[in-house]
Amino acid sequence: MQDPQVALLGYGEVGRILAGGLAGRVPLRVYDPACPPGGPASGELVASNAAAVRGADVVIAVTTGADSLTAGAESLPHLKPGALYADLSTGAPGDKRRLAEVLEPGGAAVVDGAIMAPIPLRGLATPVLASGEQAERFAAFAGARGMAVTPIGGAPGDAAARKLLRSVLVKGLSALLIESRRAAEAAGLGEWFWEHLLETVQNADEAFVVRLLQGAGQHGVRRVHEMEAATRMLTALGVPATMTEATTATLDHATRAGLPPAPDKAP
Repeated sequence: MQDPQVALLGYGEVGRILAGGLAGRVPLRVYDPACPPGGPASGELVASNAAAVRGADVVIAVTTGADSLTAGAESLPHLKPGALYADLSTGAPGDKRRLAEVLEPGGAAVVDGAIMAPIPLRGLATPVLASGEQAERFAAFAGARGMAVTPIGGAPGDAAARKLLRSVLVKGLSALLIESRRAAEAAGLGEWFWEHLLETVQNADEAFVVRLLQGAGQHGVRRVHEMEAATRMLTALGVPATMTEATTATLDHATRAGLPPAPDKAP
């Protein structure tokens, strides 16, 4: 059976890694408006979106989230009926649904792909969630070529929601770490705080998470006052208290509106 023709839209960090893994496994055309044709690339670097997607069986878009709808609209007149259009850009669920609304009336099958880990670490084997009616089809294509795509069914936007919920947690933790470490350094307690941080992370388990949630409900007022004091400390140290102030506001809201549903487990 002839290998499917593949178009890759976007040749930034993610695109280059995917192209490097897919080149040699499938016929591959690559387009990025910032990369003129003829330069060194994995796959055939072409001059336009149309040249990349025309006749392609599978289109993998790894543009920026801001460019995903534009890339889809440019692709629309040139997609053959039944083509898989897998959008792996980072976007809101509504953006993925709008992309499907643009492309699917023309006969393409839109798959929402969410890259769930830093792609430089694992390359082509980076875990990807895929939603949409043809998610299974994309997973079969991708898995046969070394990609780690898990279909979750549903509709475009469902995979994006999972990725962004993870982002709220992980990127929020990153921001908290940055702010708290800056404050610790400014207070002359950087070494102590680093050890405390590692101990806290290493000892974290499900019971710890449940205690955090339940404690916010049981001791909300006291914790708001505590975080207001922390904000004053950071201000005195000359450290921006962006995350600390946001924490105060979130805890204050929880004391009035209640907590989100949590597992019924004892701490």
